[in-house]
Parts: sequence; structure tokens; C-alpha cells
Amino acid sequence: MLLLAVHDHAGTIIGAVIDDGRYPTPTPLPPEDYTLARIELSDEQARLSLDELCTRMRVDARSNTLTALDDDSAV
Repeated sequence: MLLLAVHDHAGTIIGAVIDDGRYPTPTPLPPEDYTLARIELSDEQARLSLDELCTRMRVDARSNTLTALDDDSAV
């Protein structure tokens, strides 16, 4: 499962969609000064709802992964 997430330089997600591969998925277009990340979700992350992913995680652009907001550990 793939998360397409628009984020700022700090990794804060401002918009996202989940691509489960079953149906065509719209790709969010990042505004100026924002970036689109394509992140392969782990099994644990895939069980979370989209709003949980966007509010409890941030994008680590260096590793192209999600990191928990509360403790900076990768999930």
C-alpha cells in the first residue's frame, strides 16, 4: 500500500491519499514550497486510518518514511 503525501520542509503532511492498487488514485499536486512523497506503508501503518497517518506522523524526506510525531521513532 502506498501513501501519496504532500508535506512541507519539516515533514508536516498537509494532504494525502492512499493508493491500494485496486483503483486509479488521484495524485495530489503540491503547492510551491511543498513536496509530494510516495511512501510504501508498513503493515502496521497500513492498518491506521488516513487521518491517523496525517495527524500522528510526519514525512522523513531523507529516508522517504513516516516518523511518529510524539517520539521521532519510525513506525
